[in-house]
Amino acid sequence: MPHLELVRVAEVKPRRRLVLVQGVPGLGLVGKIAVQYLIDNAGPTLVAKIFSDYLPLPDGSAGVRVSDGDVAPPTYDLYYLSQPGAEVDFLLLTSDVQPIPWGQYSVGELVLDYAQGLGVEELLTFGGYVPGSPDVEGVFAASNDDSLWEKLEAAGVMRLQGGFVTGAAGLLVGLGHLRGIPSACVLSTTEGQRPDPRASKRLILLLEKLYGLKIDLSELDELIKEEESVRSLLEEKARQALERRREWEERKEGEEGLPYHL
Repeated sequence: MPHLELVRVAEVKPRRRLVLVQGVPGLGLVGKIAVQYLIDNAGPTLVAKIFSDYLPLPDGSAGVRVSDGDVAPPTYDLYYLSQPGAEVDFLLLTSDVQPIPWGQYSVGELVLDYAQGLGVEELLTFGGYVPGSPDVEGVFAASNDDSLWEKLEAAGVMRLQGGFVTGAAGLLVGLGHLRGIPSACVLSTTEGQRPDPRASKRLILLLEKLYGLKIDLSELDELIKEEESVRSLLEEKARQALERRREWEERKEGEEGLPYHL
């Protein structure tokens, strides 16, 4: 029998309409960075943790994380955020891992059981999207709910026209729709090869447009500058390596035309 357990850490009664926002590791860590930034900087309360053998370590193995001598198994963590001035309250969901494929349904259903018990009325999953062209930039979404679509489009979100949204970012929205929860997977464009805080910032700004959430983004802006510096350094090293390769190939072609005497 699989192990799947939700532990309530704190009791909470939402003051306003409750919106579930999920951000777990995926392309460019876009969703994870966005939701983790809210957790680290907006002061939410940890309300529940999910433990399961469906949640492996980041390398896919079973085990525990060690920090300052303490050990902890991988978990799904849920936080409650009620911010003065915002139009809604938030249930923030994050983790350092995603469930294994055959555990996604079970974990997702447990998340929704808990969220609906608190009265959640809307669901957004955050993630990254690698477009077909590097010139395409922005936030895209998919949803079966017309009223939610109207709000998203009014905030400048574009429609995904096809393809698949894999993992928790896609599945939780599908399960939410089956339960009648207005749901959308919301994806910010990214290259997907490195952590992309710039893409994550778009998602946080979207929460401001949709619900009036206010948060200081100065730390995220610093992270964006650091990432861009690393990106520039890597691009320069790649350019230099390509130039050395080109010079070597040119020398090799020249040497092939030289006579050899034995």
